[in-house]
Amino acid sequence: MLNQFKNWLLSQKYKPTTAEDYQDRIERLCRKEKFTLEHLIKNLSEIMPQYEKTGKKSSYGRLSHSTVINALRRFKTFLAEGAK
Repeated sequence: MLNQFKNWLLSQKYKPTTAEDYQDRIERLCRKEKFTLEHLIKNLSEIMPQYEKTGKKSSYGRLSHSTVINALRRFKTFLAEGAK
C-alpha cells in the first residue's frame, strides 16, 4: 500500500524525492511506534493528533520541517480518496 501512496503522491504532482520521503516517514513511524501499517490505517484519526502542534509527540511530528505530520496528513487524504 505504501508504494500506492508514493504513486498517488506522484500523480498529485509531488516531487519524486518528496513522495519517497513521505513513504519512508510512514514506514519509520510504524517501526518507531511498533505498530503495523494496518494498525496505523485503522487508528489514524486517534494517532495523528499526537503528532500535531499541541500533541504529546509533536516534537517528532515537527522533525525535518514537519515532514512526519505532513506525511501523515497526505496519507489520510490518500486513504480518504479510496486507496486501493
